[in-house]
Amino acid sequence: MAGLVSHPVEPHANTLFDRLATRRLLVVSGKGGVGRTSVAALLGAALADRGKRVLVATTGHDDRLAWMLGAPRLGDQPQAVTERLFIQRLEPQTCIREYGGLVLHSTRVSSAVFDNRVIRKLMRAIPGLDDFAVVGKAWHEAIRGGQYDTVVFDGPATGHLLFALDVPLAILNTVPKGPLTKEAELMQASFEDPSRVEAVLVGLPETWPLTELVELGEALRERIRMSVAAIMVNGLWPEDFAEFAEMADLPPGLGEVGRVGAVGRQQRESIASWQASDVVRRCATSSLLTLPWQWGGLPHLEAVRAWLGQARAAALHGGSQSVE
Repeated sequence: MAGLVSHPVEPHANTLFDRLATRRLLVVSGKGGVGRTSVAALLGAALADRGKRVLVATTGHDDRLAWMLGAPRLGDQPQAVTERLFIQRLEPQTCIREYGGLVLHSTRVSSAVFDNRVIRKLMRAIPGLDDFAVVGKAWHEAIRGGQYDTVVFDGPATGHLLFALDVPLAILNTVPKGPLTKEAELMQASFEDPSRVEAVLVGLPETWPLTELVELGEALRERIRMSVAAIMVNGLWPEDFAEFAEMADLPPGLGEVGRVGAVGRQQRESIASWQASDVVRRCATSSLLTLPWQWGGLPHLEAVRAWLGQARAAALHGGSQSVE
């Protein structure tokens, strides 16, 4: 587990993505509405561009991840969007059946048990079973499956995700030894190994969301014993109107949008103040990367790659130091 650091610094983006490409499982975490799925898509594209075979797996109920990466919809089975990049929606019932087959060493037995209507009703009454199966499926594909170099797990929002990641320890503390506890033990050991599993936290460039992000990082470190690889601050506005007009494809001279630069400067001041504070030490990460706001959204893979290019250019232009 990484020790506490004085404050995170913004690395050269390429250096950070090179380091993330050595991990087997990246858990993307943050509050709802901060752009977790967008960052998961960005990570998938960045790692696939580095020659890695990557699965971006989400628990989201819509098809945004598919649209961002060039597919019409998400399915509960992996689908290729490029030669090296795959996407999948993790449906609890499918994960229970598939992960149950891994634990029971029999897909036929698992299907017979977990597809039974009465059994499904009983299982819905077991707290945490859905979450354990979903996290277990992502963990299996990343650590034991062998088909992918890295799995990017776009899980649920902060509170629900912490509950889901906490299930292996809960099983180890409450369930008698058996196949389930063996899986939980292996899973927890991976969570505690930063060379294999790390979290990427996503937040917005405002004081309160950044403070909440530190609390999340601290909870992951202390409760789950999972290292935080990086903080990604999403939605940074430009500092001047000319940059905004170019990004948004607007004609110059619109008075109201002159405030864009003021907002961008205020966001940077908030980040700098937070970055220098003592409270940020509790997150125990050395890497901070800011990501520019995407005025047109991310409607396809080319837009995701363009965003990746903007993030690289911003980090390099800033002359920020490397974290390596």
